[in-house]
Amino acid sequence: MYQLFNIFQVIQLYPRENVLKNTLLVLIMVCLGFVGLSRLMSPSLFKIVFRDFWSSKFYSESFSNSEIISPAAHVLLSLNLFISLNICMISVLHDNIDIQQLVFRLFLLFSLFFLIQQLNFRLSSFFLQNSDLRRNMSVITHQIWNFLGLIVLLLAIFILLNEQHTQTYTFIVYLTLFLLPFARIVKGLIYAKSNNYGWLYIILYLCTLEILPLVVLGKVFRELF
Repeated sequence: MYQLFNIFQVIQLYPRENVLKNTLLVLIMVCLGFVGLSRLMSPSLFKIVFRDFWSSKFYSESFSNSEIISPAAHVLLSLNLFISLNICMISVLHDNIDIQQLVFRLFLLFSLFFLIQQLNFRLSSFFLQNSDLRRNMSVITHQIWNFLGLIVLLLAIFILLNEQHTQTYTFIVYLTLFLLPFARIVKGLIYAKSNNYGWLYIILYLCTLEILPLVVLGKVFRELF
């Protein structure tokens, strides 16, 4: 116990910026570990992730078993995206707000965003009694999360290693945040039209379950930051 107290005192002697940066670097290593484990589970991971993001094939037109990513790898890549997004946002916003409040607010907002992204199409599938909608939207979500998760991880590394260009990276971070829901809406529209869904149902789904939650979260984000 005495040794832990001494370690805590030593940490307090470091400048706040160094402690924050070192903590974020440790989280970067955790994310790299997640990606590495995913690569062990799926040897063609990077090829598959890149191909799936730009592909218009979904669950009903799935690739062969040798060309898909394992469920465990999907989980690890989703965790990578969640942590990497928090790292990027903390890196570009930590000068404007107390760090403890920043971490709490970002964790809460991203948790709500990820939860909404997983619940909205499942609710729609439940009420419409359409299991294909749930399966295909789940595949679309993973395709986008896996690819952008790797992009965000690289972005987080660049931000921490090149702090003098933080303002430039801020725009790229916000662009990536925009792409997360936008890419899913675009791929969702491709899937819906290829399966002859009526425009009335498509617009109703987009307005109530995709766009409205994002507008609410965007308003909360502007008020908090």
